[in-house]
Amino acid sequence: MGLELEIGDEPELEGLWEAHLPAWSAWCEIEGQWRTVSVSTMERSRVIWIGLDYAAADAGLTMAGIVMTPDLWAEVRAIEAGAREELNRHGR
Repeated sequence: MGLELEIGDEPELEGLWEAHLPAWSAWCEIEGQWRTVSVSTMERSRVIWIGLDYAAADAGLTMAGIVMTPDLWAEVRAIEAGAREELNRHGR
């Protein structure tokens, strides 16, 4: 994560459809607002990514001036689900 959205021919945005730019912009404003839990055993420890802290996400979106609609929120939640799956797959 930690990517910045710049409209243009940036390689990070290759393949991103223009219709999804509002959701990506919203995601970039709140992508650091994760709820996590640490789990450790004698052999290893890891972080489990639970999901976004929705109260913190709402505050971030409000401060960024982003008006959330049900459709836009559904897209942001889809991004969240994909990110959560990927983060937990790699045990980061």
